[in-house]
Amino acid sequence: MKLLTRFFMFNCPNTLFASLTLWMMAAPVEAASPDEPQGHTGILAPITSAPTGVVLTEKERQILDGGKHVERHSTSDAGGSGIAVQYIAAEPADIWATILSYHRYKGWVKNVVDCSVYRTDGNDLYVDMKTSILGFKSRIFTKNTVRKDLGYMAWSLDYDRKSDVNDLVGYWRVEPVAERPGTTRLEHSNSVSIKGVPGFLVNYMTKDALSDGTSWVKREAEKRSTRSTGD
Repeated sequence: MKLLTRFFMFNCPNTLFASLTLWMMAAPVEAASPDEPQGHTGILAPITSAPTGVVLTEKERQILDGGKHVERHSTSDAGGSGIAVQYIAAEPADIWATILSYHRYKGWVKNVVDCSVYRTDGNDLYVDMKTSILGFKSRIFTKNTVRKDLGYMAWSLDYDRKSDVNDLVGYWRVEPVAERPGTTRLEHSNSVSIKGVPGFLVNYMTKDALSDGTSWVKREAEKRSTRSTGD
């Protein structure tokens, strides 16, 4: 086995994925492969129905009203998880169009060098995402279930292929803000399982994935919204 440094940021899905990449110069792991299975069919609990919106504290609501995002996260020896919430001055259609433009991730999402849909099956999009930082490369294969009608998209690994993380699940949640016409609340959640990673590095990667994940969607969706309204 080679010594590989991995840096994923968890955006694709998500964003998701480029931030997992500052990964450790000393963990012997096998490279990702589209021709080998993951070796298991899921360790983390998958998202199988519409997630409930995060109940915010008064302080968190004030942060959102001030134009910043809110995030919560936790880590353990086995991995990390977290969620970020952001208000975006765009309609849900603009946000969905942004999130699902995988062919543009290379130019939009930091450290993504290639991203493509390799299979479509009903509501499920199978995505191959490659990231690179300082010459160190990583790759993940995800299954993304899109439910615009229910206001969310959930992802997990494609377990028929081998990715450079042990397991990964997450979701985007898209909801119009009734009291703020033209504003949409975006939630981005990720949970990751990685073998042999120190807790402080998992903490760093989870936080980075959350903040970057909402920021690039906000930037691009608001650009799209401005173009569509002609402002």
